Formats: sequence, C-alpha cells, structure tokens
Amino acid sequence: MSDWKTFLEEGRQFHRTAKGSVKRPDIFTPVIVQNIAAMAIEKYFMALFLKRGVMPLNHTILDLCSTAVSLLVLPPHLLKVLAEMDGVQQICSLEHFKITPPSLDDVRRFLEALDETAIIVLKELDEPFSTH
Repeated sequence: MSDWKTFLEEGRQFHRTAKGSVKRPDIFTPVIVQNIAAMAIEKYFMALFLKRGVMPLNHTILDLCSTAVSLLVLPPHLLKVLAEMDGVQQICSLEHFKITPPSLDDVRRFLEALDETAIIVLKELDEPFSTH
C-alpha cells in the first residue's frame, strides 16, 4: 500500500481548491464547496489508512470517521461537524436519496473541519500542514 502519498497530495489539492473557492461564489456554490471539502477529507483519511494498512467499510464521511477513530483521536466537536457534512448528502441509496444544500455558515464550519482534520491526519503522518 504505497499509494498513500498520492492520496495525500490529492487531499492537499482538494483542500487548496476548497479554501480558494469561497473567493468565487459565482462559480463555487455552497454545495460544490461542501463536496470539494468532503473529497479533501476523504483523501486525507485514505492516505492515513493506506499508510497504516487498513481500509474503511465504505467512503461516507461517517464510515471514514469510524475507521479513523481506531487510529487516532478525533475531538467530539469535529466528529459532530463531520457528521453534519455527511448528512448534507445521502446519495448511497436510491430509495432514500436526499441532498440538503448547505448554508454559507455551514460552508464556513465545513472548511474549519477540513482544516482541523488535515492538521490531525498530517500530524499522524508526520507531514507538514500547508494549504498553499
């Protein structure tokens, strides 16, 4: 499982895009920003999982968090926001398909959760935190 660095770099790229997207609200709607932030979080977690040789059951944010807490400590307030991010889009089942557009306040909280997740995962990977 040597592709963890690829996932890490992809996470950094999605992270930069998410952070920069708020400067272009005409193109990046809150739904798009939420999705980009979720992709960054997924990539960061997958980098950790691949480096450690574990895999999540699925790739929803809640499933990723469930696996992540077996490897590191995620603060309760972060888990709460990540669960809210997961709840915005419930698209895995056609029978219970639901998308709730996030508000601008939600986007701010989701980007803060992205930063916090990155800091925690990167520390665990012994990698520097940077969104540049």
